[in-house]
This record gives sequence, C-alpha cells and structure tokens, in this order.
Amino acid sequence: MTTANQALPNLLNGSFARAASSVLSGLLLFACFPFIDGSFLVWVACAPLLLAVVAERRWGYGFWLGYLSGAVFLVGSCYWFVSVMEGYGGLNFLVATGVLLLFVIIFATFYGVFGLLETLAARRSVNAALLLSPFLWVTLELARTYLITGFPWNLLGYAVRPVGLEQIASVTAVYGLSFIAVSSSALVAWVVLRSAKRASWVVLAVWIVALGAANQLLMPPTLKPATDVAILVQPNIPLGEAAMDTWIPWENPAPLNSLVEKSVEAAKEPGAAASNPPLLVWPETSAPFLFTRDPVFRSALESMAKQANAYVISGTVTFLGHGNSRPQNSAVLLAPDGRLLLQYAKIHLVPFGEYVPWWAFPGKVGKITAQVGDFVPGKSVQVARTPEGVVGIFICYEAIFPQLVRKFAAEGANVLVNISDDGWYGDSSAPFQHFEMARFRAIENRRYLLRGTNNGITAIVDPYGRVRKEIPRNQEGILTGHFRYLSKKTFYTEHGDVFAWLCVAAAAGIFIALMLKPATRYAWHAEGQAN
Repeated sequence: MTTANQALPNLLNGSFARAASSVLSGLLLFACFPFIDGSFLVWVACAPLLLAVVAERRWGYGFWLGYLSGAVFLVGSCYWFVSVMEGYGGLNFLVATGVLLLFVIIFATFYGVFGLLETLAARRSVNAALLLSPFLWVTLELARTYLITGFPWNLLGYAVRPVGLEQIASVTAVYGLSFIAVSSSALVAWVVLRSAKRASWVVLAVWIVALGAANQLLMPPTLKPATDVAILVQPNIPLGEAAMDTWIPWENPAPLNSLVEKSVEAAKEPGAAASNPPLLVWPETSAPFLFTRDPVFRSALESMAKQANAYVISGTVTFLGHGNSRPQNSAVLLAPDGRLLLQYAKIHLVPFGEYVPWWAFPGKVGKITAQVGDFVPGKSVQVARTPEGVVGIFICYEAIFPQLVRKFAAEGANVLVNISDDGWYGDSSAPFQHFEMARFRAIENRRYLLRGTNNGITAIVDPYGRVRKEIPRNQEGILTGHFRYLSKKTFYTEHGDVFAWLCVAAAAGIFIALMLKPATRYAWHAEGQAN
C-alpha cells in the first residue's frame, strides 16, 4: 500500500517525470485562455508544476522546472508575436521568431524564480511550500506588471470566469483571482500527496463548496436602467501601407467623409435619443488621422460633433518637440460645439510596436517600429470633465495594466473608454485575450466600459463585467447602446494594490521563516509520518 510519505517520490521519481509535469502545467495554463479558452482548467493548472518543484531537491533544477513551464505557457499565449511582426513590422519569419524567443527567454524568468523559491521552501516543509505558493505567485505577477517595461498579459486570474467570483476584483484587482486559482492548485497538489488520507478529500470538498457559495453570494445585482447613450464606431479599416494610403484625408477625403456621415446618421437614429449628448467613439488611430496637423481631419471631427450634438472621442497622432517631430499615440475628446476638451497621450507604449525596449538587441530589431513609428509616451493620466460626467480614456495596450486604469477612476472618471486597434493581431487569439483583460477594468473600478476598436472587439461592458452589446469582429459597424455615469469608488479604486502588496509581505515572511529552519533532504517523509 502506498502511504502519504511515499506518494510524491513514486509519482515524480526522476528528472524527466518532473520536467514532463512542468510542461503539463505550461500546457494547462495556455489552455485556460483563448484560443482554447478552457477556463475550467484554471483550478488545477498549477498543480503539476507544484508537484514537480516540491519533489525537486536541487534549487537550480527547481528554477528550470518553473522556467520550462513558463516558457511553454508564454509561447502558447503569445505565438501571434511572429505574425504581427512579420506582417506589419517588416521582419522576415526567422527574425520575428527570434524576437518572440527573446521575449520568452526574458519573461519565463518570473516562472523560474517561482520554481526556485518553491523548491527551497519545500526542502524545509512541503506543506509550507504549498501554503506559500499563492502568495508567491501574486508577488511575481505584480513584478511582471512593473519590471522589464511591464507585460502583465494573461495573468492567471483572467481565466477565472464565474461571474460572482470575478467581483472579488473590485477589492483585490485581478490578483485576488490569481490567488484563488493557485490556492486551488496547491490544495489539489496537497490532496495528491496525501492520497491515503480521507480527511484531505473532505478539505477539498469543503473548498469547492465554499467557492460555489462565494460565487452565488457575490452574483451581481440587477442594474438600474442606463439612460446615457454611447455610439461606438467600428470602421474596419484595412491595415498595411497600401490600404492606409487610401485613407489619407488630405489626398482622398471620401472615406473619412463617409465615416463622418454614417456616424452622424447613427447619432440621429431614434435609439440614440437621450436627454444628454451621446458619447460618439472612434477607435485608436488605424489610419493617418493627425488632429493637430491636418485641418481636413480636424474640421471633419469638429463638424461631426456639431452635427451629431455629441461628445466625440477619436484616436489620433499628435506631436511633441522642436519642429513637432516626436509622435505620440493620442486620443482627443471634443464637446458638442466642437471645442477640444481633452488631448491625452498614451503613457504605456507597446514594446516592439511603438518603441524598442532598452533590453532588446540593437540593429534590425529596431525596424519593428518602421510601420508604427518611434512614439514618445505621455506623462500623466488625464480625464475630461463635462456637465454630464467625467470621462477617462485609455488607449489599446494600457488596458492590461490595472494600476494605470485605476488612476482614471481615482481621478474622478465616471465612465471608462478604451480605444484600440486590434487589427494588428490578425485572426489570432490575441484580440480575445486583450478584450478579457480590458473587461476586468470595468469590474475593478465599477464603471461602464465603452470599448471602441477598429475591427473588434467593440463592446459595452457593464460595471460587473457583463458584455451588454458587441459588434462581431472584422465587420464594419456602429453599436448604439446605453450606459450610466457612476461615481461610487471601489476599494481597489480608492486604495490600489493593497492586496497584492500584502501578498508580497506574506510571501517574504513565510519564505524567510522557512529559511531559518534547517533543510532536510526529503521534507515530505517527516510530514507524511507526522500526518
């Protein structure tokens, strides 16, 4: 009969078995997200990795087990890097693949650190290492948000889909859901290690019931009818130099004039009638629309605002510096009388798309920005204050940064507007991943999210993360729907990443306490016999 203290070495005896277990976790993590979108796997995805690292006695191998798992996950999640850089960055397939591998080599380090520290902890106590794991995971997700330019793409919590549990994000941001997901995996790993103990199955059953009860308890309420109107324009402008050349307003004003005409018509439809002027949203710049330089485009926007009697939001490129030579990816908001109320410059730029990071190889990699330009980041968050409410606009990639979007709500934004051009991603899983991350910003701040994109996903999301209306991808269309300007701030909006930083403190405390204990060669033997 296999006892608890024998279960671990029997399951993962040998480096190959532990490596295979780590790869399995990487595959499960990848499968949690679009395009497979098996979000139900989030509850067990980390368990194989945890079993592997707590079985490993060599801290160096522990690092590589975590690194291997992270590399598999990152390649699966971000495979679309290659097609984006090949199709729109002017790189050949080999160079584009090399940039993806460079990205994976760097960012898989966070998962390697997880494996290293878990292995060191397990040499003192396997149970304590499993207890440490959710705190450590959140710590490293927070680090991913800030370090090496920041790339918190597909944090684990985004795969937690029960709508009730998602509401925890209004207190903890997405990190709280990552914590719950890793806790579930740790509990599954613990049950595997104690397979001969009936009590462990009881604990697991209690955990499942508790999650179900929490989901029911936190289910969103029925909302009051929304009365303000949003008109979201999805122009579906083709990408690439040849296609965009046909949209140059000063050379060929017809496409721009047609888009203005359709937008004004939508604003005059009966469904757009409201006591307040609507918000009419054009997406992030997907054509050469230069508000500060091009009088044709500026005049068209001002005229559209007046004809539609609407607040008009549009992506554009603005310029800084001597001779206006430094481009910024920006958004403008015009009042119904055509006045400029806000000009916001994107703060967090896309690495390899809008600039080349400091850590990238020089030379040909720099040509990745040939299509988009070497943009200059904005300096600070800005909101537009109107008689109807305060509007916060964030651009494209900024949607994946909880801390940044939170600042708009903290500055008083009553509605959040995200403009983006996800056409660069093609028909990959990236637009769906990007949308899920943007959706969470509505939950965290309890604000309606109006998301206007070039070719999808254009949608209205309510303050609880529920999609109210959307336009299918890769279609031209105009979405007219309702929202409300909301003023009550969530705990997360008011206080920020308190939960995540508490996890950092707890992870440090648990790990330091464990390091003060002497290491044992097989920590699970003593614990198995004691239990």
